[in-house]
Amino acid sequence: MADRNMTEVINDLRLAIDVFSRKWNAPVLYAINIHSEASYTDISSTVSEVTAKMLSTSLTDLRERNLVKYDEQTRGGVYKLTTKGKKFAQILESLIEWKTQHDTEQNVVIIEDESMVAELYMNYLSEDYDARYYTSAEEALSSITNEETISILDRRLPSISGDEVAETLKRKIDTCLILVVSGVEPSESIVGLPIDDYLQKPVQRDDIRMRLNNLEFRLGLPPEERHYLALQSKQRALRDAYDQKAYSMSVYTALSEEMDDVEISNKRKDSLMESFE
Repeated sequence: MADRNMTEVINDLRLAIDVFSRKWNAPVLYAINIHSEASYTDISSTVSEVTAKMLSTSLTDLRERNLVKYDEQTRGGVYKLTTKGKKFAQILESLIEWKTQHDTEQNVVIIEDESMVAELYMNYLSEDYDARYYTSAEEALSSITNEETISILDRRLPSISGDEVAETLKRKIDTCLILVVSGVEPSESIVGLPIDDYLQKPVQRDDIRMRLNNLEFRLGLPPEERHYLALQSKQRALRDAYDQKAYSMSVYTALSEEMDDVEISNKRKDSLMESFE
């Protein structure tokens, strides 16, 4: 694409999305994709809002574009996707995934005893997250449910330490991910701390949002891959705090050894590292 001028690129884009010029083309094509082989009745029942006239028009258009073919020999006549149509169905699946990810606000719980700081975090997240905060660890632990998948946690809490809260949260909801945002410098204890990422105060809006975006990506990963990335995050926290000295710390070595023991292929580890921020 680098060798082509933008006029050509935009023109190709316009032609590529011309299939959407008919309202029902994409739903009809995807309905056929779902069934693999779809009769007219299969399609009309799957895309229930389309009228008979619009369905016929859409099928004709899709056939003319070589996205759909009609097989008269199978079950009295069925529609199938061509190779080109199957490629287009993959694009539609990506669009569906995109809509699901970006239309659903991620639940985030903030556990921070300083209300002004908690309100500041809320302001950082208000546009894209369904966030709420607790200044009491006890109230947070009694109120949090499985719907809360990401928590922002301060380690310095008045009655229960943030470390204890993290352990309780992980026992209560083993799928939750915890981002520590604290004035406490990471130390040897970070090895056994059941957290997924670590930021040392003071932090800026972009710092928190970038880490939350990364944690959202991890939500869809298997447990061992989330664990591997959590170890990476702990090492990053040590590098952020101690710079080059971090590499000579025993805790850093311990984290590296634990990463080596995670049962993931080296190829997959390399792939995860590419997504690591």
